[in-house]
Amino acid sequence: MATLAEVAQRAQVSTATASLVLSGKAEGRVSSATASRVRAVSDELGYVRDALAGSLRSRRTSTIGVLAEQVLSTPYAVAMIEAILAASRELGWSVLLTDSGGHPEQTGRAVREFRSRRVDAVLYAAMYHQEVHVVPGPEAVAVLNGFADRDDVVGVVPDEEGATRAAVTHLLALGHRRIGHITHDDPALAVGLRRAAYLRVLREAGIGTDTSLVVSGGNDPDSAEATARRLLERRDRPTAVFCYNDGMAAGVYRAAASLGLSVPEDLAVVGFDDLRLISTNLAPALTTLRLPHYEMADWLVRRLVTGDLPDPPAVHRFPCELVTRGSTAAPRVGSSPSGP
Repeated sequence: MATLAEVAQRAQVSTATASLVLSGKAEGRVSSATASRVRAVSDELGYVRDALAGSLRSRRTSTIGVLAEQVLSTPYAVAMIEAILAASRELGWSVLLTDSGGHPEQTGRAVREFRSRRVDAVLYAAMYHQEVHVVPGPEAVAVLNGFADRDDVVGVVPDEEGATRAAVTHLLALGHRRIGHITHDDPALAVGLRRAAYLRVLREAGIGTDTSLVVSGGNDPDSAEATARRLLERRDRPTAVFCYNDGMAAGVYRAAASLGLSVPEDLAVVGFDDLRLISTNLAPALTTLRLPHYEMADWLVRRLVTGDLPDPPAVHRFPCELVTRGSTAAPRVGSSPSGP
């Protein structure tokens, strides 16, 4: 491997000049012609700058350590990783990625590895909105798609309540008054936040909250289909359904089809996530809330890199965009189900 001295000799400059050019500090100090010659020689010789040696001198590596929890293995969170890599690349930083799978032992091992590699910041990335245990580590630390179990750490999360309000308000504006909610039977934080917001919006609209229209089941299309039938087989079935996620909305489509109901003519459906593998491949395409994974990750990385994290630390909520597609429409005239 070529050395810095060999690059300098071939380019006919001093070692100090070659170092300035190859460390990105030549502007205003080395002529553009000389800098171009040094870079060309560096490429020709295959010189690789020793970033670790430089970091030992400056005590900075310009590296973010990303500690994920199942994020690297799920399609739901691809946008988070894309934003982390794009923003870091634009800002000239490197990224170390690892996935703990949610295991405390693996988390501790990953943080120790980050320390040994002298990362300048650590970003905890959660697969879903949750509290995250943040172990002692670098001062620059933040939580993506969750919040820390400490008050001194910044977190960013989707605005679950605001998103639910947008979904239910959309259905109300179309004329629906009997709106069901199909949710997950897991005690996840987002489950409770969306259910509470759904009930609150209906109360504020002056519509009685019939809790029998809230049904829960497994978080997949097969289970959701069985759950949806419990609503749609009723004589007083709802004319619209707000679903916990897009996978459950797919189950609602299947249940509706098996009962001879058309979407959106007989049943309007709203999902949550905007997982494109589902939302754009259903027929009709699904109206849903798009999780702001990309925006949250981009915002957080830029503040970690610049040191511009909010002070005092807080949890910041990002809005979810309502993506209107073909699965929602006004209820068919005269289609309101009769009571029992």
